Amino acid sequence: MGIISLSLPEELIDELDGVLGEEHSATRSEVIRQALRTYILEYNKLNKIKGTVIATVTILYEKTEKNEELFKLQHEFSDMITAYLHSHLTGANCLEVLVVKGSAQRLKNLIDGLKANKPVRQIKFSVMTTSEE
Repeated sequence: MGIISLSLPEELIDELDGVLGEEHSATRSEVIRQALRTYILEYNKLNKIKGTVIATVTILYEKTEKNEELFKLQHEFSDMITAYLHSHLTGANCLEVLVVKGSAQRLKNLIDGLKANKPVRQIKFSVMTTSEE
């Protein structure tokens, strides 16, 4: 088995250790392996989508003084964002829900851009194909 080194914020490690304490059987490495498998499965599933799609993209992100990359992405993909909901969850976190319609490739590009954005903590999406082309 290969070995990789991984840097994580202390609070995330503490959360992981708290969960592991409750489960009794999983190790940090096993949880990370499972998370990677889920990530790869989701990525492969998204890569198989073709044509025109409608989707919701839900984003949980940490508020920073400058979320310029997030704003740039929203403007870059504004042609496909048909509805937008923004909610201030806490003093430090926001939730956004985007309803998008467009090509599957553009959706993939949007999601990839969001995943690369450091303040983004979680992304969930639900995709539906449409018969419209």
